[in-house]
Amino acid sequence: MSDRQETHAYEQAKQRAQEAWRSCLDGDVYHAQELLLRTRTEVKRLGGDLPILSHFEGGDSGKSASFVTRSYAEAEAWGWLEMASGLYQLQRDRPGASLMHFKRAWRIWRPWSTLAADETRKLNAARERVRAALWLSASWSRMTSERAARVAEAVWRAALSDIARLDAGDLLAETTRQQSQLPPMPETDHEF
Repeated sequence: MSDRQETHAYEQAKQRAQEAWRSCLDGDVYHAQELLLRTRTEVKRLGGDLPILSHFEGGDSGKSASFVTRSYAEAEAWGWLEMASGLYQLQRDRPGASLMHFKRAWRIWRPWSTLAADETRKLNAARERVRAALWLSASWSRMTSERAARVAEAVWRAALSDIARLDAGDLLAETTRQQSQLPPMPETDHEF
């Protein structure tokens, strides 16, 4: 498969993952699940599973990082797949599983938000990483422990700091609006 064909296939996978995202927000979790399974199979067929630990060249020396993708198109496909999978798990009232997916999405975007050669891609990756952090905070807030409440607040504060740095108030408004569509949180004794 040529690079162009692969990029196109990743773009289609990203679009399916975004459709799964919208289906979750609309409450159609069965359609979302169908799209997620199809998309995960396609993305794995294209490039295998995400490496848990990988070596990449950047800056003065090579570094190790988790969930490093080979191309920006692959990062977009995997990033949206993990985000939609996390939202699907939140809709199914499985905050622990959603944590895993949102953290993976955050990690996917981390190297691209600092090492991308193209400034537009770097900014977009930083915004997607903030989006993942906001949803990661939402997942933590649905866990029922004191530690989870503290972590949710810390992740939220870090995301707000990044939003201010990136001037991304629109992202905060969009995410808050989307999170208001989630099922009610379980009752807890913890306050933020």
